[in-house]
Amino acid sequence: MSSLIFFTDKDQVLVATDTLGVSSDGKPFLLTSKAIHIPHLKTIIAGTGIGGFSHEWAMYVNNRMVVRGIHNLDYHTPKMLLELWNQYREKTSITESFTTTVYQFGISEETQQVVSFAYRSTNNFMSEELQYGVAVKPECRIPNPDVLIDSIPSMMQEQRDRQSRLPKDKRVYIGGEIYALHLTISGCTSFKLFEFPDFSDQMAQMFT
Repeated sequence: MSSLIFFTDKDQVLVATDTLGVSSDGKPFLLTSKAIHIPHLKTIIAGTGIGGFSHEWAMYVNNRMVVRGIHNLDYHTPKMLLELWNQYREKTSITESFTTTVYQFGISEETQQVVSFAYRSTNNFMSEELQYGVAVKPECRIPNPDVLIDSIPSMMQEQRDRQSRLPKDKRVYIGGEIYALHLTISGCTSFKLFEFPDFSDQMAQMFT
């Protein structure tokens, strides 16, 4: 599980995630990119909930699907995600209490404007088109979009602080670094926004 902060309007998408992956007992395990850009579809795929599932979906889309763009992808996504989720749960032996949400952000092949969709395992991955604006998961205060890019580190720190007060089996583990993807019709850029103060300690735990 991880932090996801995103902003969309008709011309752009900004997706920011942390990079910390943890073991089942919450210990730092690896660093991982949690949002994946698929250039030929002008689409970013990210996810929350079960770690790794959105990556499997992104690789499936990239390697096994013949689609023209995000709207064409959206048409096939609910059925294919449900099939992949059932396979994933069987392979990993996770219980029904575990959930995931997959997000797809992209430049429409029909309008050349940004469109975004969410697919929730709790709703059998039915397609949900998202409105423009700022969204976060888990909860934190949301600033004015004009200052969002500068506010993301403090937003994730607030998410982290809130989660640290929850029982270990209920919390979202956030850490490592913060990376962002910025998608427009002309392309996608990736950049580092922040490094959490305990990044070196987490790295040391991964290599011991």
